[in-house]
Amino acid sequence: MRRSMMASSEARRRERGVVLVVVLFFALLLASTIATFQSRALIDHMIVQNRDSRSRADALARGGVRLATALLLEDEYRERQTQLALDHREELWAQVSGQPIVFADGSSLAVSIEDVASKLNLNAVMFFDETGAIEPKGADLLQRLIEKAVAEIPLPPGEKTYDATELASNLIDYVDEDSEKQQGGPEDEDYQRRDPPGRPANRPVLSVDELRRVEGFDGHLVAALAPYVTVYPYVGGGGINPNTAPPWVLGLLFFDDEVELRLADEDTVRRLLIAREDGGLVCAEEQSAEGCTPIREIVTNAIFPEPDYKSDVFVITATGRVGDVARRIEAVVDRGDGSDPRLLSWRAL
Repeated sequence: MRRSMMASSEARRRERGVVLVVVLFFALLLASTIATFQSRALIDHMIVQNRDSRSRADALARGGVRLATALLLEDEYRERQTQLALDHREELWAQVSGQPIVFADGSSLAVSIEDVASKLNLNAVMFFDETGAIEPKGADLLQRLIEKAVAEIPLPPGEKTYDATELASNLIDYVDEDSEKQQGGPEDEDYQRRDPPGRPANRPVLSVDELRRVEGFDGHLVAALAPYVTVYPYVGGGGINPNTAPPWVLGLLFFDDEVELRLADEDTVRRLLIAREDGGLVCAEEQSAEGCTPIREIVTNAIFPEPDYKSDVFVITATGRVGDVARRIEAVVDRGDGSDPRLLSWRAL
């Protein structure tokens, strides 16, 4: 009898142990399920929040492009009311450039406006006459530009295997309308050996990045050229604006000093910068105003390509930021039509 009772008691203890294990198992399973659900809910919340932040940042950036365009149109309107139409670094569009606007909720907008004439227009350099031949000054300037860029490539001298003369010819062949190389032979030959095969564009360059397609131009060279050059406008105009160009671009002013064709030296660049100090301006020969220094007082002969003192084309970069999310839009706008600006390029980055 006692043994039977002891066995029964032992069996009940074992049953309770099994029940406890089962209860613990389901408790752990429930806890794991709750933790997984909470984690998934948190992830979903973060995804929705990030999507909302991206949407708001994108809206800010788009609004920044519209704001910059409005500033440029206002500047155009003011210039039409004056006798001296010049674009320079003291104008409103230039003063607000790069200064972030911070809103009450912590989001921000930064807008940068750049006059394309603050760089050298490659398409203006490659000027062809009615016979299809390039202006000799253009070929010379291209070669000197490439030499300058190659010198600044951050590679050991032994790794700079660039031939500026050949590269300048390759770029001309890429743009000109004929099918013959400057040095003789078919233009397509080198491009057809590529994988996949290609052809020269035989038209103006549409972007600085497009230079990578030109025979002999690699990433290092294009990156070195980027601070100096633009491709806008595609046709017509395109000289450097001496009032907005930075010092390194002013060094590309190309002219005859009555001894030889040369790039602007340090003294010429320094005199241009001095003329721009304290709100001063550099003007064309036919322009005159107080505080305006005629270009002929600094550069004796005609500059190639002819400088642009007023620009219609600008690069707008607008960056909207909401929390840790940023959205950047780069747009190229032509305000030449006044109240109806044309969008030439739009990139969301």
